[in-house]
Amino acid sequence: MAGEVILRGPAPDWIPSIAPHLSNRADNPSQHIRYEVVESHVRAFGDHSETYVRMRLKVLAPLGLQQASQLALEWNPALQTPTVHHARIIRAGETHDILDKADFTILRREAALEQSLQINGVLTGVLVNPDIRVGDTIDFAYSFRTQFDVFDNPLESLVYPFSQLPVDLTETTVSWPASMKVQTRAGRHAAVPAMTERNGFKFLAHRITDVEGEAYPDAIAPRSLPNYAWQISSTPQWSAITDHIRTAYDQASALPDAADLAAHLARIRSEHATPEARALAALRLVQDEVRYMALTLGEGGWLPNSASDVWARRQGDCKGKTVLLVALLRELGVDAVPVLVSSQNLPLDQYLPMVSAFDHVIVKARIGGETYLMDGARIGDRSLTPDAPLVYEYVLPIVEQARLEKIPLRLPPRPIGVLHVEIDLTAGVHSPARVTVTNISRSDRATEMQAGIAQLPGAEVTRLYDERWTNLFKDYGQVSDLESQWRYLEDTHEFVASATARVAFDWTDGPVDIPLAHVTWKGFEPHKNTRFKNADYHKSFPSSSSFRTTVILPEGRDDVDLSVEPYEVEAGATRYFRTVQRNGNRLETDRGSITLRPYATAAEIAAEQAGMDSFKDLKATMRVKRSYTLTASDRETLTAAPEGAPETALRRGYALLDEGDHVAAIAQFDVAIAGFPTPHANALANRALAYLALNALDKARADIAASDAADPNETILFHAKGRLAELEEDDLEAVLAFTGALRSWSENTHALYRRAAAYERMGQSSRALADLERIVAMKPEDHGAKVALANQLLRMGRAAEAYQQAGLMAESVGHPDAKAQMFIGMAQVVASSLKGSDPARAEAILTDVLAIENDFPALLIDRAVVREQQGDSKGAAADMARFKQLTRINLDDPSQACVSQSLMRHSRDFALEMCDRAIERKGDDAPLHMRRGYLLFLQDRNGEALDAYRTATELDPSSSKAKYGLGKMLKTTGRSSEGEALMAAASASDSKASEDYDNLMMSVRLDD
Repeated sequence: MAGEVILRGPAPDWIPSIAPHLSNRADNPSQHIRYEVVESHVRAFGDHSETYVRMRLKVLAPLGLQQASQLALEWNPALQTPTVHHARIIRAGETHDILDKADFTILRREAALEQSLQINGVLTGVLVNPDIRVGDTIDFAYSFRTQFDVFDNPLESLVYPFSQLPVDLTETTVSWPASMKVQTRAGRHAAVPAMTERNGFKFLAHRITDVEGEAYPDAIAPRSLPNYAWQISSTPQWSAITDHIRTAYDQASALPDAADLAAHLARIRSEHATPEARALAALRLVQDEVRYMALTLGEGGWLPNSASDVWARRQGDCKGKTVLLVALLRELGVDAVPVLVSSQNLPLDQYLPMVSAFDHVIVKARIGGETYLMDGARIGDRSLTPDAPLVYEYVLPIVEQARLEKIPLRLPPRPIGVLHVEIDLTAGVHSPARVTVTNISRSDRATEMQAGIAQLPGAEVTRLYDERWTNLFKDYGQVSDLESQWRYLEDTHEFVASATARVAFDWTDGPVDIPLAHVTWKGFEPHKNTRFKNADYHKSFPSSSSFRTTVILPEGRDDVDLSVEPYEVEAGATRYFRTVQRNGNRLETDRGSITLRPYATAAEIAAEQAGMDSFKDLKATMRVKRSYTLTASDRETLTAAPEGAPETALRRGYALLDEGDHVAAIAQFDVAIAGFPTPHANALANRALAYLALNALDKARADIAASDAADPNETILFHAKGRLAELEEDDLEAVLAFTGALRSWSENTHALYRRAAAYERMGQSSRALADLERIVAMKPEDHGAKVALANQLLRMGRAAEAYQQAGLMAESVGHPDAKAQMFIGMAQVVASSLKGSDPARAEAILTDVLAIENDFPALLIDRAVVREQQGDSKGAAADMARFKQLTRINLDDPSQACVSQSLMRHSRDFALEMCDRAIERKGDDAPLHMRRGYLLFLQDRNGEALDAYRTATELDPSSSKAKYGLGKMLKTTGRSSEGEALMAAASASDSKASEDYDNLMMSVRLDD
């Protein structure tokens, strides 16, 4: 009786009467429709089944008119016959029959047909009500008669004991002949209703009243669904399902008698020696040569076409492809059977035997003791363990005496998605880096990308990829010379999109994030409905990703700090990782994740965010050290004037200012200031800083005034004002300026350092200490901040606390045994800075430290100098005598002492004094002036060091080493171009020009 016509008739006489319910609930203003009654009744008769549905609803608001104006039902005409019993409107107490004015329109939608995927034959009947108004009540009832002869008309249902709709009354019944054997099962959070019997039929009934509606959580895992439902099934065991179709599959799996197929089999045998390789070749043959088209009308949804028909037409659905693949594998000596599966990976072990639990069929093969699942309906598998493994935890083999078989889950053998960025900075960090991007999509994603790209013009694809890669890098700096390309790799079934570009990284705001190397994650929100609080969470599976970054630094240098730590954390059934490998000038970091299974438990989700947060602060950054030396390419880039790009000029000015090339920085700031349409406070303030560094105070004051007029709250303006105040020795004004900088940015550590120094000069040591403690609290990893804090403690006479701070520093750098050396070195620096202005205080500091580190030679000789300076010849002589006794260094010959490595390691101050004494005796000795220049350089007295090297070159114009040292000092004092040129010329004339200088520097720094 099944057909394509909607019949009309009275409701079946078997429909149970339900007790009425008068709800006292008020209308909900947020709901546009009120569901008053929802009924669903299923009855099995043995040779067929019938389903009755009734819905009564009331329109409460205009937004509900559209929904209520259309009544619809769907059915499969090969199996079902629909009958409409009534469609009524109740308005103002009067009942109107909608079918008097309108009739159903029958549609064959076939949503999947456009993709050439499936023809299922399902029809939709739509009844449009031409007159519907707010306040109307709709009462609609229909039924289906279903005849499913392939499986002897089973009764099966999964019933959830709650309503997803807000409803006044809903009642569900299932009934069957008393002679029919059925099974029932209840989930952990459900109960099977009490069973009754009347008129030869058994009944299960479930009634709900006055509920607001409960929807399943969006993130609930399919494996949790049966826990909240009760089931009924007339199928006694799983094998009863396969017994109905096994013969058809056996017959359909006969090997086609086709010459071309025989040739394929012969080729497979000759080209592949192992069963695994032959099985894969057979799978590729079915996937690549047979087009997929699902024909699921009526029995066609369950019974396969023969392998011969499928091969002849080169077209088949999952059943047809499966029987063809089974035939090929068996011919190749592989044990293979068709298996029924659930595409949703339903937990079939929790289900009663049900036909409706399955919607797909694939192949299970046994090779070498291993089980492999093979799906001929897929595309592009290049391995029996594909990139996206098949996810079917339970299968039902179509064999005699079939039972559910559990299949272990497989993780992806390699990432399904890969994004790799290579950043080549070998030309210099300020030069446009050569960047290469490679994006690899595998498995289904490769198919989707290939199909999507094929539908677009090449120019449009290029535009889209150019836009994507530009967006990826635009926050890092200026992107240029971008070239995108893409290709599909048939042999590996990969879609690869790639690009090359130039990116001029912007380093002005401090550390730069390493692209792709860090991300923070937001975990699942807990299920809001407490009913589902213990339900599992659905996880995307299989899922595996890799975001890999390679950074290539200038060769043979160590002036870029790469801060990135590895981690591996499991959270919410997902493993998150980051690996780090450093090989010479190459850094490679690989960040990614892999989902471990298709679900996570409620307990795992409860702890998930904590796991994710464990690495959220482990950022990956790269920072240019202050010791960075510009390459020729850097200088060419930074000194070029970008036409019409003031922002670029401004960034270049920042870099040159940080590098100490103040003249070149001013040139870039000039371009930026001229290029902006209105006065630019930041550019003016930065140019003022450059002028201040060159002691051009009048020009600096003019820029400060102009910046103040443009934006009095500009942070760099406060720094310029503070620096000017320092040069004018107005400490109060410096404090006010740096306090202003801190108001605009409270974590401005540079302003805190400067303000602390001003406070100390004003005698407000406690305030200076507070600022330095604040820096250490903000940047506990900053070694320099700890040094500054310890130095301040020494100035304040708190040597014991400074000693503790030195211990913390030693531990933080991994050398706890260096505590004493660090402590003494800091004391020497502080005493040296005070001996000119406050020698008594310098002596007190050295004495405090000697009380902790007794008889330390370096402290003794420094105190001797300070005591001599204050006229304490007796005290100085005692310290000097003890120093000689402890070190046996000859101090009688100033020239020899000046160049003594041992003396320099003990006291740079005293070594410098020996050089001064030697030069008084022998002022024309160029090496003595070179040595003096270097000692001044080590004490950050760069201007004096420059003069010393200049004197050395005047005394010995042929000395390449003196020229190299002079060039070094010129560069250090901001005259980078001139300095680099002189260093290059010196090295060109003598390859060892820098040898003594660099070896000396290394020795001193290692000792430090």
